Amino acid sequence: MKLSTGIITAVLLIVGSSGAVYAFGKHNHWGMSPEEKVEFVTDRVTSKLDLDSQQQENFSKLAKTVAQLMLDAKASREQQVNEIGALLQDPSFNQARALELVQQKTQMINENAPLVVNSLAVFLDSLNVEQKQQLQDFIKNHRRHHRHGGGDQS
Repeated sequence: MKLSTGIITAVLLIVGSSGAVYAFGKHNHWGMSPEEKVEFVTDRVTSKLDLDSQQQENFSKLAKTVAQLMLDAKASREQQVNEIGALLQDPSFNQARALELVQQKTQMINENAPLVVNSLAVFLDSLNVEQKQQLQDFIKNHRRHHRHGGGDQS
């Protein structure tokens, strides 16, 4: 696999995992704790990819890492939304403060990216060729089904 293809696959998997954890986090009416949501996602991935116990543990660690990062981001979200609202109400847009808010988010992503990439690498390296192909097919199909306009726009 070319390095660029590997990087794109890794990014898509991170986004997909994050999206799955986010989606389950968004549906609070399920009454699930974050731990239960991680277990649910892990069980689903385990059954779809037919993971062995070590692979399941690797994915569980990845899902827990992503879930914790999302909880951390959610904790500061309300304050950031309030600050953005205040910036929009000011007669003159405070570019320096807006840039500072963006840099804070970027810093959080940069600080946590190695944790996610490491967890992702451990999980991906534990997969066999067939499982990796299933994952690539899923990512390809998932991307196609979630485009606006409903059609394949490749």
